[in-house]
Amino acid sequence: MPRMRAYLAVAVRRPGDRIDPAVLTAARRSITEAVPVPPDRWRTAEWLSPDGGAALLAWSNEPSEAPFPDPVLTSGDRALGYCGYLGGKGDADLLLAADRLDDRVDDLGGCFSVFRLGPDGLQAATSITRACPVYHAEGGGLRFAASRALLAHLAARAAATGLSRPTPVYAVMGLQSLVRHGFFASDETPFEGVSALPNAATLVAPFGGAVDVVPRPLPEQGPVPRSRREARERVAPLAEALLAAVEPFRRHDRPVRIALSGGRDSRLIAAACHAAGVPFFGATHGLADSPDVVLAQRVAAALGAECQVTIDRQRSGAVVVRHPLRRAHALVRMCEGMNSAYEGVNGWAPYDPEPRTSGSGGERLRGGFLTDQRDLSPKGVRARLKTIFLAQQEFLNADANAYAKRYYDEWCDRYERDGLDVLDKLHMFYKTGRWLAGSHTATLMNWAYYHPFLDNRVVRAALALPVEWRLSEEPVALVMETFAPQLRDVPFDGKRWRFERDRPRSLREWPGWRRRATPPGKGAAGFNWRKSYGPELADIFREYILDGPPELFSILDRAAVERRLAEVPPRRPGQSWNLLTLGVLLSGAWRESEPSGLPDVEVPIRT
Repeated sequence: MPRMRAYLAVAVRRPGDRIDPAVLTAARRSITEAVPVPPDRWRTAEWLSPDGGAALLAWSNEPSEAPFPDPVLTSGDRALGYCGYLGGKGDADLLLAADRLDDRVDDLGGCFSVFRLGPDGLQAATSITRACPVYHAEGGGLRFAASRALLAHLAARAAATGLSRPTPVYAVMGLQSLVRHGFFASDETPFEGVSALPNAATLVAPFGGAVDVVPRPLPEQGPVPRSRREARERVAPLAEALLAAVEPFRRHDRPVRIALSGGRDSRLIAAACHAAGVPFFGATHGLADSPDVVLAQRVAAALGAECQVTIDRQRSGAVVVRHPLRRAHALVRMCEGMNSAYEGVNGWAPYDPEPRTSGSGGERLRGGFLTDQRDLSPKGVRARLKTIFLAQQEFLNADANAYAKRYYDEWCDRYERDGLDVLDKLHMFYKTGRWLAGSHTATLMNWAYYHPFLDNRVVRAALALPVEWRLSEEPVALVMETFAPQLRDVPFDGKRWRFERDRPRSLREWPGWRRRATPPGKGAAGFNWRKSYGPELADIFREYILDGPPELFSILDRAAVERRLAEVPPRRPGQSWNLLTLGVLLSGAWRESEPSGLPDVEVPIRT
């Protein structure tokens, strides 16, 4: 089952030592800061080794009845917990019994992270996408691994300082990446001494031994198929993995809700459910004649499924939005300062066990950052790497830019070895593994949410296909045609399949190619108040950013920030949201209740 679970694994460094009970008390207290769930809604579970040298603390907001399992599973002298969900019913037992997590993790389906304690010490592992993250730290002779960075940080700080409610210490220089993009393009976190475990990696911390981060091998890519027959054979493992990835929906006694749009990814999930015989219905929203709404209904009808439509209400003149400071406060609490308030996330609500899914993560099947990379020459790829790691250089000071250049140089060197594949891996490591992971808690907190495109076996099957071929989108088209040939001529909202963007591949395909012509977009849906704001929001940004914590300006060029914030309308509004978020983070205001007395703001619609 997908689950909102928080875990903290603690183990002593030296055999024979015991965990100070005060550290565990501080950790229990810190959950109210680490995850914004009302304290009375947590279901807690704990395991402590007989010698007091290891502990696993777990919190869950799931219902206690079936099919939701216990947060902590045990077998003999071992304890295990996992975030997200595993693909098979007996997978947790396999992980408990394995000599090392490395031996089993890569064979399993699902979207998960794993924490295990036993006589061999502490182990934790990420799946290949790490949408469910693992954060690790050390302090006071203890090792920590957690599903939330703040849990690991506050527990390590309590162990190191003896304080029952330690103050967070921020790794300010690493925040330069959030200024540029609103997420981390590294394994750093906002908190000093806390790192994110990489994709497909295992943290091994044996009693009396050194901590080791062990990378597990990624799939090797085969050559591009030379014929249509070979192409169909090559995508068969991906199709099989996708069918297996929708099987967990059957654990529920109701159909799965699929967030349908006019694009490729959500309809492939619907096609997989259709092919597997998994009950589902579509859900979409927008203006009545928008392509998303029209095409989602066509897809559902072609598959014989219901589609629930919510028509957006149009307002004349303006939209009323939540005050940006309140929005940023909620974002920092939910995403631990690892996302920008430009992105909205839902807050806590009573858990709804209805199974849900979407096309989130479909970029993995189509080449990640390559999907919108027009220039594939060495010059073009290096320019994209510069954008990923060094964008907005004028906005940051020399120290922050020099800090970021190390990452840029590292990935330029990797490009020389791996070619175009670097843009796919960068997307998986940082856009999925950091940006999506930051907001993943908000999704799992309220719903039984599944991510078939982030399934461990699906991603491994996709990465075994050559990235140049995935970029053509032919593998996805072949799988969709296998699952639901009736969708072949239903057009997309936006661009055609890349492999037939300009013309069909044969004369006999011309009629179908014409039927697949993309419908025109609707301009009414184009207004984005987060980007197209005027003085009503610009004044708020200027006040709260320029009067923000001094630590923020230890990585920024203040004059450049002032010039940027003076632009109305803004040329690059994303940085305003990013800086506001970091100001709230570094001020520590997010540790208190959401600020009251801040009114909603009216933003005129600008067309």
